[in-house]
Amino acid sequence: MGGHVIVWILLSVCSWRISAAQAQQPPRTDPVEVAALEAILGRWNKTNSPVWSMSGEPCRGVPVDGVTGLDGNPKNNPGIKCDCSYINGTVCHITQLKVYALNVVGQIPAELQNLTYLNYLDLDQNYLSGPIPSFIGQLTALTELHVGFNALSGPIPKELGNLTNLNLLGISLTNFTGQLPEELGNLTKLQRLYTDSAGLSGPFPSTFSKLKNLKLLRASDNDFTGKIPDYIGSLTNLEDLAFQGNSFEGPIPESLSNLTKLTTFVLRNCRISGDLGAVDFSKFTKLAFLDLSFNNISGKVPQSILNLQMLTDLFLGNNSLTGGLPDGISPSLKNLCVNNSTLQYS
Repeated sequence: MGGHVIVWILLSVCSWRISAAQAQQPPRTDPVEVAALEAILGRWNKTNSPVWSMSGEPCRGVPVDGVTGLDGNPKNNPGIKCDCSYINGTVCHITQLKVYALNVVGQIPAELQNLTYLNYLDLDQNYLSGPIPSFIGQLTALTELHVGFNALSGPIPKELGNLTNLNLLGISLTNFTGQLPEELGNLTKLQRLYTDSAGLSGPFPSTFSKLKNLKLLRASDNDFTGKIPDYIGSLTNLEDLAFQGNSFEGPIPESLSNLTKLTTFVLRNCRISGDLGAVDFSKFTKLAFLDLSFNNISGKVPQSILNLQMLTDLFLGNNSLTGGLPDGISPSLKNLCVNNSTLQYS
C-alpha cells in the first residue's frame, strides 16, 4: 500500500514539474501562420523590420506589447500584432497585418488565406494589381479591410459579403469594374465604406438598405446610375455622405430629410435635377458642409438651408437656381459659392 502511495506522489510531482515547465515556455506562433507570413513578405521583398523578427518567432516584443497599435509606431511597417492567449497562453495567432505605402508590387498572395485569425488587414497605397482574391471572404474575423490606393482590378468578389464582422471597408482609388455586389448588404456591422474613384458603375444594390450602422459612405467619382435610392434616408446613423461625380438622375429624394446626423453632405456633379423643396433641410442641425454644385437643380434656395446654425461651407454654383439670397444668413457660414447661377445676393 505504501509503495502505491509513493508512486502516486512521484507521478504527481513529475506531472506538476512538467506542467510548470510548460507554463514557463514562451508561447509560440502557429507554424502555419509563420510560414504564410514569411511567404507573403518574401513575395513582396519585405523581409526586414526594425521592431520584430521576420523569421523564427515573429510574435515577440512590439507585436505582443499590448500597448502600441499598428498606427502607433511608424517603424512597425510591415507590421503585425498577435494574440497569444490561445491554448492556455501557449499559442499565438497573427491578428493584424499592415503593409502600408511600401511600394509593394504584384498580386495579393494566396498564402494570405492561411492567416485566418486576422481582424485587421491594411494594404493601402501600394502597387498591388489583379483581382481581390475570393478567398479573402474566408477571413471572417476581419473587422477592417483596407485595400485602396492600389491598381487592383476586375469585379469586386461577392465573397466579401461573408465578412460579416467588418466595420470598415476601404476600396477607394482602384481600377475595379462592374457593380457593387448585392452580397455587401450582408455587412450589417459596417460603419465606414470608402468606394471613391473605384471604377464602379450601375445602381446601388437594394440590399444596402440593411446597412443601418453606416456612419460614413463615400462613393464619389464612379459611374453610379439611376436615382439616388430612397432607402438611403433609412440609414439614419450617417454622418458623412458623399456621392460626388456620378451619373444619377432625378431629384434628391425626400427621404434624405431623415439623415439628421449628417455633418458632411456632398452631391456635387451628380446630374441630379429638380428643386430642393422636397428635402427638409431644417432637420440637418449638425450639418457643417453642403455641396450641391454642378447639377441641374432649379427653383429657389430654401430659407432652411441658410438658417442652419452649424453650416460653415455652402456650395450651390453651376445650377439653375433662381431668386435671391436673403440677408438672414446664419453667422456660422464662412464660405458661400453661387457662381454661374442666376441667384442674387442682397
